[in-house]
Amino acid sequence: MSPNDHLSFTSFLDNILVDFPPQNPLVFSSSRSNDEISKNKRVISNRESARRSRIRKQTHLEDVKSKITRYKMVNHELMNRLRSVNRNGQIFGQENQRLEVELVMLQEKLYNLHNLLELHYTLMLPSSTWPCVNNNVTQNQLSLVTLL
Repeated sequence: MSPNDHLSFTSFLDNILVDFPPQNPLVFSSSRSNDEISKNKRVISNRESARRSRIRKQTHLEDVKSKITRYKMVNHELMNRLRSVNRNGQIFGQENQRLEVELVMLQEKLYNLHNLLELHYTLMLPSSTWPCVNNNVTQNQLSLVTLL
């Protein structure tokens, strides 16, 4: 196929589009055979179908690109939220550890205060109530009482 054939075929197709639909159907049908007319209609129909297909493909491509953009934005937002939750989780974990240590210390203090109060009330009771307890107070008991 030579370049001139290509040009002549292109001009042929252009002429078909210019002549279609024919202004005078009688002239159109008399100058061409029914096979040529059917072939030309198929060519035009195929071109139109291909054009619609390209439009559908382009629309689909734009929709997919739009969805990708939206999904990337949602993904970015979710990643930011995940980072925030992880940061807060670490902060709360550290605060929880600190509070657990403080709880143990306060429980020990409460236990020691309870023991001191028991000792204090034991020392304040009259000796007749507790015959087995002598009135001699040990050095440890005195130091515990002075802590109060």
